[in-house]
Amino acid sequence: MAQGATVHLYGSHEKVVLALPTRTLQQMMLAHLRISQAANVQADLLIVEGDEPNAFAGLSDGRRIVGVNIGMVKLIGDSADEYAALLGHEAAHWAKGHVDAGQTRTSTLKTVGALAGVGLGLAGVPAGGLIGSLGFDVIEASYSRDQEMEADAQSIEYMLAARYDPRGALRLHEKMRKVSGRLSLSFLSSHPSGEDRVKSLQSVIDAKVPRP
Repeated sequence: MAQGATVHLYGSHEKVVLALPTRTLQQMMLAHLRISQAANVQADLLIVEGDEPNAFAGLSDGRRIVGVNIGMVKLIGDSADEYAALLGHEAAHWAKGHVDAGQTRTSTLKTVGALAGVGLGLAGVPAGGLIGSLGFDVIEASYSRDQEMEADAQSIEYMLAARYDPRGALRLHEKMRKVSGRLSLSFLSSHPSGEDRVKSLQSVIDAKVPRP
């Protein structure tokens, strides 16, 4: 991993698979820390390979993890609020017991090489620069509509507690809906999105934050 204004993350064949501003990575890490504190959930943050935007909550060698793939990082860019919305949603699945209640809903993940998650729980630039190749076909997270709505609503609570703009959740959903027309997103198959869900999110936000 090269440090400085830009962070380079390398795949298993020592090829650069992601280069992003150091500040963007720090924003993501800070969002994870603040959301984790608000949710009272301890989980490691991992970045894994994958071109189609995806994220998940799962287990790796018995420890809780929240994973975000390269496609999702590229989709969100440098929006701290959108990272907070995404990570808040996944943290809520842990906090509400959705992952645990699913028995083998999320397959136990084997540690694949040196993941970029090494050091992501610490302040500053991560200590590990390798990204593990983790196929999302091993992720079997499939939540009910009620669980998704509950995680959405709870994520807004976390965002407000961590002092993020909850409207970032709406902006993230809008981005996902735009790319869903040209990609068969596995994220949307396990995290259904649609007009009713956006309306539900908007209702939760309006109840807590007056419209500008």
